[in-house]
Amino acid sequence: MSSEALSLYIELEDGKKADLEAISRASLAFAQAVREIAAFIDPFSDTKLELIDTTEGSLSLNTKIKLRTAGGHTYEITLRALVIVFATYIGAHIGDFVSENGISYVWEQLFGSQDTSISEKDKKDIVDRAAKAFESKAGERQIKQIYAELDQDPAISGVGVSKVPGARPENIVPRSEFGRRSGVAKIEEPAEKKRKNRDIVDAILVSPVLENDRKRRWRFKVGEKEFGAPVKDHFFLDAVLSGKHPLLMQGNIHMRIALETQEEFINGAWVEKDHTVWTVIGVPGQYQGPQNLLPFDEAPKTERQPKPRKR
Repeated sequence: MSSEALSLYIELEDGKKADLEAISRASLAFAQAVREIAAFIDPFSDTKLELIDTTEGSLSLNTKIKLRTAGGHTYEITLRALVIVFATYIGAHIGDFVSENGISYVWEQLFGSQDTSISEKDKKDIVDRAAKAFESKAGERQIKQIYAELDQDPAISGVGVSKVPGARPENIVPRSEFGRRSGVAKIEEPAEKKRKNRDIVDAILVSPVLENDRKRRWRFKVGEKEFGAPVKDHFFLDAVLSGKHPLLMQGNIHMRIALETQEEFINGAWVEKDHTVWTVIGVPGQYQGPQNLLPFDEAPKTERQPKPRKR
């Protein structure tokens, strides 16, 4: 069995034909995943995927991996580790090779239990490289894209990986798993298309509105998400605008806020449409130290200065 052979097996419903556009996009993601995984395992390698032929019935994209490495043992080690990672992503036993039994199972499925062409030392090296690539999520984004594209075609009932061109692999990922593995699991259509969620969050103040216009939007950042929102906390606004609680003029001002997020169900997913800050719970003060908690009903207290001694 050639270690260069790798087939993406796409199982179809009886009597159905695959959509060419969905298959084409999945094929591109397939090639990109192979290249990224190979580059992680051996950064000095150069990988190309050649389409040898296809097998009808259920569709099998039979390919040959063309890999350029430093040569010698490196070629076979990189190639086999690449195949193990890819087959683990596109397999019903994803992540199984973290255990000893899982390693043996995945290896036997791909290369056979009687494979004597490689030493135990090299086998351990291959498995270690594959495990590191998998733990680092090399190729994961492209693998998710494969599942997402195949999920667009209702004629496709499952997908798997085979080392034998045209052969149906033992492990087939069923269509019911596509949504979860693509990272975009389908949500049942809700009766109400709009909803509001209110949470206490720690935010970074990007830009305040330091004028008496209660409709203008302050800019906040939560994690990597930046957004604008009007502040409806009149006690806080009055304290800031009157000078009773001046804001520190520095970057990365941390605030604890009660944030309402308005969402709308669009194209099978909840999409954030608007935000409102109803309450400011904590904010750094000019004099109070790292963070001051509400209420903002008193002016900041300055530190007492010692009285001069009488001579």
